Amino acid sequence: MQFRPWIAAVAGCLVLFILLAFVKFTQVRAAIAFGESFPEPSETVAAIKVTTSLWQDSLQVLGEVKATRSLEVRNELEGVITAVGFRSGGSVEKDQVLLSLDSVNEQAALDAINAEIALATLDLSRLTQLVKTQASSRAQLDQVSAQLAIKQANARAIQATIAKKTLIAPFSGSTGLHELEVGGFLAANTLITRLIGNLDQVWIDFSVPQAAYQLSLSTALEISSVASANIKHQAKIIAIDPVISSISRNLRIRAELDNLDAQFKPGASVMVSLPIAAPISVIRLPNTAVRYDTFGAYVYVLAQAADDKLRANRRAVEVGAHDDKHIVILSGLSQNEQVATVGSFKLRDGILVNLATADDAGPL
Repeated sequence: MQFRPWIAAVAGCLVLFILLAFVKFTQVRAAIAFGESFPEPSETVAAIKVTTSLWQDSLQVLGEVKATRSLEVRNELEGVITAVGFRSGGSVEKDQVLLSLDSVNEQAALDAINAEIALATLDLSRLTQLVKTQASSRAQLDQVSAQLAIKQANARAIQATIAKKTLIAPFSGSTGLHELEVGGFLAANTLITRLIGNLDQVWIDFSVPQAAYQLSLSTALEISSVASANIKHQAKIIAIDPVISSISRNLRIRAELDNLDAQFKPGASVMVSLPIAAPISVIRLPNTAVRYDTFGAYVYVLAQAADDKLRANRRAVEVGAHDDKHIVILSGLSQNEQVATVGSFKLRDGILVNLATADDAGPL
């Protein structure tokens, strides 16, 4: 009977242990039930169905806009300005007087030589009659005739000098800015203005590496301005330099572009996209669909899992050329597979996925 207190103590501890275990079991079960009441984590993304399309490898180079008719107007002779016939940035017509220099001295010399020519002409006429009547020698007639020819040549030289002091527009176009004023003195070979012809069509000059010189006349190109890279304009090659530069090893090419809206100004830089291979059928995806890590490129393919839910499956792919919007997939995907695009950075392998709809607002 002396062992009964110990038995009672052991029994009490056992009951307490069972009671505490029951309480803990209840708490754990409640926590599990509470956790299971939350939905499975998921992400919302946009997706695209894989299809093939024609793609042509292209080369992007920088080009320069040039006017089809452009001229630096310079004065051959020095002199004082007597008239300015155009305004800065204005339009001029063919044969319009642009600038006149003082030619008073030349005009006076021309008047004098014209008077001498008139007198020599009379002398030649009299001597001709005298030679016919044998009242004068043939030698005198030849001498007077030669003197008349010399004076006429001198007159033409003075007329040419006067003409050089009047600058005429060789074609219609627009002029550049100037600071010319009547009375100002111009040294010889001073730049008067730059004359630009009609800009309805412009040239695009660019160079390509010698490895990509297999181009031909009339090859179609895409031209875009640096400010509006998304707007493409069609041009075609009209001239190819027959020699590759020995310095840069590049080939100079000229294309022609319709410029009816005068969007492209001479001297501007543009982006030129030219084909360098034949079109092929490839899979193209938006740049947002392709992810990269230390193992290479990969995408998330969206497919129904065993539980009939849409889940993301990471898949490695081989990529090729790309532009500012799309990237070519060389291997790793098949047609009609669904690939995550916008929002793919949030995914991980096996995660539940919800597809975004057109009504979803805000970034994914």
